[in-house]
Amino acid sequence: MKLLRLVLKNLTRRKGRTLLSVGGVASALLLLVLVESLAMGLDRALSGSEAARTLVVYRKNRYCPQTSNLPDVYGSRIEDVKGVESVLPVQVFLNNCRASIDLVTFQGAPAQQLLDSRDLTIVEGSREQFLREDDAALVGIDFARRKGLRVGQQFPFGGIDVKVVGIFTSPEKPEESLVLTHLDFLRYSMPMNRDGSVTQYEVKVASEASVREVAAEIDALFATAEEPTDTRPQVAFLERATKDLATILRFGRWLGIACVVVVLSLVANTVFMSVQERVREFGVLRTLGFRESQIAGLVVVEAVTLALLGALLGVGGAYAILMTTYLSIGTEGVSVTFATTPALALRGLGVALVVGVVAGLIPAVRSSRQSIVQSLNS
Repeated sequence: MKLLRLVLKNLTRRKGRTLLSVGGVASALLLLVLVESLAMGLDRALSGSEAARTLVVYRKNRYCPQTSNLPDVYGSRIEDVKGVESVLPVQVFLNNCRASIDLVTFQGAPAQQLLDSRDLTIVEGSREQFLREDDAALVGIDFARRKGLRVGQQFPFGGIDVKVVGIFTSPEKPEESLVLTHLDFLRYSMPMNRDGSVTQYEVKVASEASVREVAAEIDALFATAEEPTDTRPQVAFLERATKDLATILRFGRWLGIACVVVVLSLVANTVFMSVQERVREFGVLRTLGFRESQIAGLVVVEAVTLALLGALLGVGGAYAILMTTYLSIGTEGVSVTFATTPALALRGLGVALVVGVVAGLIPAVRSSRQSIVQSLNS
């Protein structure tokens, strides 16, 4: 308790310096947590439970849903391929193919077939109303939170005006950022009429072991057609679609490393300056009976306290941003929502703890090893 009282007294002795140090640590930890939150969100997007046995049939040499068109007749031909369990035709319409923090993605498919093929849990609204009404839409919970949508509202976008009749969750995280509509409604509501074609086919394969063989057979089936296909496992499709996001994340990780260096420098500099001002004070404490280990512990605890105070503010600020804005970033129709988990907060606090200990070690050793006479004569 004596050590803690001394730590608090020392930190409040130079209030301006302490506040600047805590603010710097908080800013760095806020950025670090946001970067790691995006990384966790991207990992979740690529680890869906159905991704292992799902194929996406896309137009060959096309890299944006707006440019991929496959005829309706492909669906029945794909169904005849050995090993195929189900085929879902999907029309995609979105506002931007490049990386965007406000991606809006519509997917249209035959309503009953869509509900049978995807593992959607309606948490608000009515499944029956979606099946019954042509202009009805189901909205993913992440997108609903981001846009503030409620059941019964109209959602207009790009000439498409749908009525929200349900909000759903899904084990496939990218689906929770989608607006799902009836296939024919989306076809005829889009700026360009896409009657007779769809953007892609989602193919469920009976056995995970035969995924690549089925993909090769589908592509061979349409190799000489006017619209050849490029069939990939869903994981590979998502990895290609989120390639830009992965590049952004790699750059963000370097920023995260820079944040750790900044925190280390800030804490070490503040503690070093504080120790330099209190050399004679440490000599008095040694005279009163404080051991070398207690002096060293005092300095280390001071450094750790600075780092943890800043980390609490930074992590808390990051969580406040994520929980109120529901940040997401998307590309080519695939949205990645920033993750918020207790493990992420603990990771941020753990980084601060380690940095605080490391930053305080050298000043602690120097302060504890200086002789009483030298300290008092300083």
